[in-house]
Amino acid sequence: MCRITPHPPGLALRRPSLRSLLGALAACAASLSLVACATLPSEGGEGSVPNAHAGPFREIDQEELGSSRVAPHVMEDDDRFARDASVIDLDGDPSTLAVAGFFAATLHAEGAAPDPLAPPNAIVRHDAADGRSFARSSVTVLAPELPWEGGVVAAPSALLVRGEIWLYYAAEGGIGLARSADGAAFEREPAPVLAPLASDEEGWERGAIPGSPGVVRLPDGSFRMFYAVASDGDASSVGEARSDDGLVWERVGGGPALAPASRPGAGALAGEGEPFDSVAVLDPAPVLAVSTTGRASLRVYYAARDSAGRSAIGLAARWGHDGPLQRAVAPVFGASSALAPRAPWVAVYPGFSLLFVTQAAGTREGQGYPAVAAGVAPADAALPPRTP
Repeated sequence: MCRITPHPPGLALRRPSLRSLLGALAACAASLSLVACATLPSEGGEGSVPNAHAGPFREIDQEELGSSRVAPHVMEDDDRFARDASVIDLDGDPSTLAVAGFFAATLHAEGAAPDPLAPPNAIVRHDAADGRSFARSSVTVLAPELPWEGGVVAAPSALLVRGEIWLYYAAEGGIGLARSADGAAFEREPAPVLAPLASDEEGWERGAIPGSPGVVRLPDGSFRMFYAVASDGDASSVGEARSDDGLVWERVGGGPALAPASRPGAGALAGEGEPFDSVAVLDPAPVLAVSTTGRASLRVYYAARDSAGRSAIGLAARWGHDGPLQRAVAPVFGASSALAPRAPWVAVYPGFSLLFVTQAAGTREGQGYPAVAAGVAPADAALPPRTP
């Protein structure tokens, strides 16, 4: 097990910085990616950030998965291509496991051939009594209806708000919101809640369409959104916005909340010696956390890509809910994967966390369509019994 070395007796203790803690996590991930990365308490017994439940993640095992699913995939649908999971605890109690999973999907007319490259045109709900073994039956909860959606509803981000399920989603014209009392019948806002900047507005993302929202509600009742902003070529960054009511949003800062890491100097081969997130950071998934002494932090999981086209899942974090994000220098999942993981979502339970990612169903011919895989942290976590 990888540990941060404690201070020798007699030396004054100093609170470790978030950067050093993320570095320790990255070192653990790089040295032994399938073993839990432990950190020791800092001054006053306060747990470090991130802790063992933040990653790295191992793939879920077959004996941990039910509903006739084949590990590590908790969702594999070669007809509608359900992907980009957003999972919420149905009763708001993290000690219980029943969840609703919202997935982007591509529906097609009867008799038409499924097309994994077609954009998502529906958001569907699959439930799981054990938090990960999603039922094969589903309900379509959202389909494009409004002109600004452009025939696309994608990248769901669901959360519970005052007894309702709020479902943020990406469309052709920006980020929308639909709300439901029962998780099945949703009423959407008539316009995007986060639209592209107008031509006369100044901003680093002017001309880009915000997408792939990840939304959390802070303890004071306000909301924080992270979203993807595509730029030239394959590049992408992550923006941030805040809202008091979840409806009216204000962008935060004069630049990205998270941008691609710097590449090595000229002359290096593609992918050689460069950070895993040197070209694109996208699909942000924020998670609130609290240390053992009650200190709040915010983690943002994200998809990353380097100049060689390799993909992985990264992690950035900060103490509190405001301020700069500090990233880990190594991925928390998918560092050696050929399946191009993206679109992370993390569900936190007492004693363990589950990571859901979209990736290729396999490496054989005909398996390039998207599926949803699951990971577990810490690696030695014993998951509760699966659903048969």
